[in-house]
Amino acid sequence: MKHICKQGIILVILFLILTACSQKTSLSLEWIPFYWEGDTISGKYVEKAYLYIPVKIDNLPHDFTMQLDLGTYGTQFYGNAIRPYLDEYPSLADKSGSARGVDSIVFKHINLQMGTVGFNDVDVWRRRNFGDVIPKDSIHSATPKHIGTIAPDLFRDKVLTIDYKAGRLAVSDSLPAEYKDLPAEEFELADGIIKLPFRINGKACTLMFDTGSSPFQIVTTKERALEISNSIITDSLSGPLWWGNEITFYGLEINKPVAFGGKTLQNGKVFYDKEGLWEEVYNSFHVWGITGNACFFENTIIIDYKNKLFRVK
Repeated sequence: MKHICKQGIILVILFLILTACSQKTSLSLEWIPFYWEGDTISGKYVEKAYLYIPVKIDNLPHDFTMQLDLGTYGTQFYGNAIRPYLDEYPSLADKSGSARGVDSIVFKHINLQMGTVGFNDVDVWRRRNFGDVIPKDSIHSATPKHIGTIAPDLFRDKVLTIDYKAGRLAVSDSLPAEYKDLPAEEFELADGIIKLPFRINGKACTLMFDTGSSPFQIVTTKERALEISNSIITDSLSGPLWWGNEITFYGLEINKPVAFGGKTLQNGKVFYDKEGLWEEVYNSFHVWGITGNACFFENTIIIDYKNKLFRVK
């Protein structure tokens, strides 16, 4: 009897130890806060237009924001916005090095801090003549200044977790334990750009995953949009929505099945751009179209860049 009691106590202790270890693993993520920046587009207020992350740069005594954009190649500062800080802080200007194309130059050994998480000794390129001009007399004001874009080059061989409902994200070296039992979808990776396997109107189709395209569930060509909709325009957005270029999008109600990971998109819209400017993107990446944050507003997504696996909770 006493022997049985001892075994029971040992089992309880082991259970408590395993539970504590599991909780420790679950809590090991260093969460980085983000918030949604709204914008009025075509006279309509879009509450979740851009996903902004609070950022610190080197040891500058200022608060900045940068947009999370997984649909672009490299992390960057906007040339117009960063200019007064280069004049004010020669140590930052001295990190400006080699050219990268006609429109950009590269900063070397930049330290970025998002929340309490540091990304040290990274390359950040500057996009010339882009972004809002920040008056020199306002750089010391308390309002955070929007300074650039966070791109997937910071997450190479890492696991990026985005918890949309809680407004936070995390970067880890391996898949967190609490997500290991989730089904995973394999994706293609092209220069850091994610291409997800969707099933659209019964056919296997690949969509680029772009967190910089927040207002849209799906964007594609006009011809493809008409194939999965009732062809009646029910929405439109116009403005400098593509790296400052004026562009108009038309939205149509989807009436054909669109699924990812075995789950069908409900009450969705498909957009196409009137001018066909994005067709170059679709063709160059060999994708059917683009999807983004809007499909996952109620979810947590886990992007395993190392193993090319995408999970949704």
